[in-house]
Amino acid sequence: MDDELRAVGDRIRSVMPDGLSQRQLAERTRMKTDALSRALNGQRGFSSVELARIADELGTDLYWLVTGEQDPHRVRIAARHSWDAAQRLRVNPGRTGDDNLLERVAGTYAAAYPDGPPPSRPLPGNPTAMREVLGEHFARDYGVTVEDRLGVDVVRLPMLSTDYSLSIGSRAVVILSTTPYWFRSNWSLAHELAHFALGHHNGDSEPREVDEAPADRFAAELLLPEDLVAREDWRRMDESAVVEFLWRTGVSTKALGIRLGSLGVPVSTEVVAALKRGTLDLMRANAGEDRNPIGSVKQLIVRQQQSATRTFPAALVDALQKRVGAGAASPEHLAWMLDVPVDEIDYPEPDDGIEPDNYERMSAGRPTAGDLEDPLDVR
Repeated sequence: MDDELRAVGDRIRSVMPDGLSQRQLAERTRMKTDALSRALNGQRGFSSVELARIADELGTDLYWLVTGEQDPHRVRIAARHSWDAAQRLRVNPGRTGDDNLLERVAGTYAAAYPDGPPPSRPLPGNPTAMREVLGEHFARDYGVTVEDRLGVDVVRLPMLSTDYSLSIGSRAVVILSTTPYWFRSNWSLAHELAHFALGHHNGDSEPREVDEAPADRFAAELLLPEDLVAREDWRRMDESAVVEFLWRTGVSTKALGIRLGSLGVPVSTEVVAALKRGTLDLMRANAGEDRNPIGSVKQLIVRQQQSATRTFPAALVDALQKRVGAGAASPEHLAWMLDVPVDEIDYPEPDDGIEPDNYERMSAGRPTAGDLEDPLDVR
């Protein structure tokens, strides 16, 4: 009896649901009952096709069945859902169109980290602890602070219909749609961090629609904790003070209004009037060279540009550049990530230390700019 073969059988047994017999599993996976029994007991090996059918039937991960370890490239996805008042449920109608971009992100990670990306460290499990790690003024440079202090990658991409969080192996990645409305991205980032902190990416299934409400509550407490709100005298606050608070916390007038209402905070008529306005409109009306709290309109534009710029984590870019420079990864991945024609990517020449035969092999498959229109396969 082979211990490794027996271990595969033990893992299969551990995920077989109650009431499913070996005979039924054999029938559903087109195996003979005797062959399945012997394989489960380590007396014969499973074929790759048999294991694939079993994994599909049991709704589990093929890589885990074979190795007993998590697939370093397995992707789990959670998306921001909008509320459909007519259907009275949360929906993500743009998911089909977004899948190509999500696959390209996952393919880029696979090219940069062939053995799987480095795992993210465990996140604080509650908003208060996460705020302590992020620091008091994290909203000023939210994305960079999340990467540096939490170890979560933040990607910004145009053409997405909504925002996503991905676990790639054990790496936590948040993908935000580029937008000049930084306050929307800030809320989405808090929401997606919540999916990781609350364990919605754990287990075999992807985060579900029912996980959205807890993630929203986490985001509200992270960005607008009750003690922070309670420090302000909302009954005497004027428009300028509202603007200062919004600028400091990085939230929208809508988000602040909902939070004040949920906490039952009484407010002045000026606060009510200010929160009825659009966030950017209110900010611009209170910006000027010598006016507080924002300063000049330039400060607004800087935040807009940061939120609307396509970006990838520096560590990911560096890892992929090294792989491409060594001739170990296609320059197509790097060209897509940097949003440049593939011909602008430095690629090893024969005199860079690569054997001529190997160079010819790699160059023969070198993609052209036109190849960028096709989706990448995800490992």
